[in-house]
Amino acid sequence: MSVGKLLVQQGDLFRRVASVQISKHDGSIILSLLRTGENTSGWCLSQGASLMEPVSYEEAKPKTKRISIHTSGVVNVHDTASPTRIFIPCLLDLNAPILVVGYVVPKIDALDITEVGKGDHVIVFPDENSGPVAFEFHAVPATAPTLPGEHWRLIVEGRYGVVCTLVDPATVARPHGTPANAFSTYQLGSVLAVPAIQEEQAFIRFQQLMHANQVLQALKHSAVSEDLHSQIVQRSIEQGRGIQGPNAEGVWEIVCNVPMRIRPNLIVNFADPERYIAAMIDLRKGDNRLNKVRVRFTVYDQKMKRFMKTPVEIVSVFLDAEL
Repeated sequence: MSVGKLLVQQGDLFRRVASVQISKHDGSIILSLLRTGENTSGWCLSQGASLMEPVSYEEAKPKTKRISIHTSGVVNVHDTASPTRIFIPCLLDLNAPILVVGYVVPKIDALDITEVGKGDHVIVFPDENSGPVAFEFHAVPATAPTLPGEHWRLIVEGRYGVVCTLVDPATVARPHGTPANAFSTYQLGSVLAVPAIQEEQAFIRFQQLMHANQVLQALKHSAVSEDLHSQIVQRSIEQGRGIQGPNAEGVWEIVCNVPMRIRPNLIVNFADPERYIAAMIDLRKGDNRLNKVRVRFTVYDQKMKRFMKTPVEIVSVFLDAEL
C-alpha cells in the first residue's frame, strides 16, 4: 500500500527523494530512496576498513535503494555493494525514536525531476543551496514528540511510523575516500543482538492491532457507552477475527491467534457441500515464515466450473494441525 513520496522543491522544479509503502498484512514499512537508472560500480567500506574503495558489480544494481523495516524490528538495506541488516525493537514496542538510515545527497539538482502527486510532502529549499543535503529516517512510536529538523511523519495504525529529519551534512562523518559527488547511506548499527520477536508473532500482533482499531471505529458510531469500549475490544481480540473475505480476487483468509506447530490443513463446511469446495493457496515465495499463522483459500463452484469472487455461505471452518 503506497503512502506517499517525499519531494524537494527548488525554484519551480520538484525532485523526488523517497517513498514509503506499508504492508497491509503485517505493517512492515518499505522505504525507497528514489533514483532513476542502474549502477555497474560504486564504493564500498569493507568491514574493519576506514577508507572507501571502488567496487564493480557482476550485475547492474538499481540506483534506488530499498530499506525494509519489518514490524519485528529487522531492518534490511537492499541494493547496495554490501547489503546490511540491523535489529531494533519490534515496531509495536518502540518507546523512543531510532535512526534507521541516513541519506546524503551530493546536491539537490542531482535528484530526479518529478511532479507533485496526491499525498506527497514537499520540502522547499532556497535557490542558493547548491551543496550536499542530508536526510535521516527514524522509526518512532506514534507518541514521539516532534524531532529536531523533522519535516515528514507517517504513522501506521496509530501505533508507530517513520519520520524524516533534515540534518547538517557537515555533521555527517562520511568515510574517507567517499567521492564528493556520491550518494551515500549510513546506519548506526544494531540496537539489539538478535531479533526482538519472530516475524510470525509480529504478524499476529499487527493483525490484532488492525482488528482492534476496526472495532473501535465501529463503536464510535454505536450507542455503546465509551466505558465499555476497551472491554469489547479485548473480548473481540481474544475471540479472533474469524474468516475474512473474499477480497477482489476471491481469496479468503484466516489468521491464527497463536502460531501453530506445523502448517495446518483446512476443512471448510459449506451450506451447499455438493456445490462448493475450498482450495488452500500456497503463500508467495518468501512468505513461508507465515505458514503457521495464516491460511488463505479460494472457493470453487463445481456447478459453474469456476472460482468464486463473491461470498458463499460457510457453516464452519476447522484448522487441523495433528501429527
